Amino acid sequence: MLLIITHTAFALAAVPVGVYIFLNKKGTARHKLVGRFWVVLLTIVSMSAIPIQSINPGQYSLIHLFIPFTIGSLIYSIWSIKRFKVTRQQKYRYAHMRSMIGVYVGALLIAGAFTLLPGRFLYGILFG
Repeated sequence: MLLIITHTAFALAAVPVGVYIFLNKKGTARHKLVGRFWVVLLTIVSMSAIPIQSINPGQYSLIHLFIPFTIGSLIYSIWSIKRFKVTRQQKYRYAHMRSMIGVYVGALLIAGAFTLLPGRFLYGILFG
């Protein structure tokens, strides 16, 4: 149960941090610092999700497909922004932006919506 609570707390923390990043100026020292923090939060969320198997005890569920999606997208995003710094080609900057938006939507909003299904931990807390 502690693992699910930790996973949920980090995921819930990542939501407003992501909104903050999206709404503020890009490329600043603050953007980079908060962005790194956000990547750490999402990495913890992804890694803590691996052993959670409360829907199908002993088995993974479809929601676990978001784990490699999230990790892969974070790696691609970091690689893209590093390539942009070296080449100044806008395609890498846009790849970074699209990938980070994809992680936010996929890993936090869509996967988060699945946690509101009946029988899930968060559903039980919110709807009794």
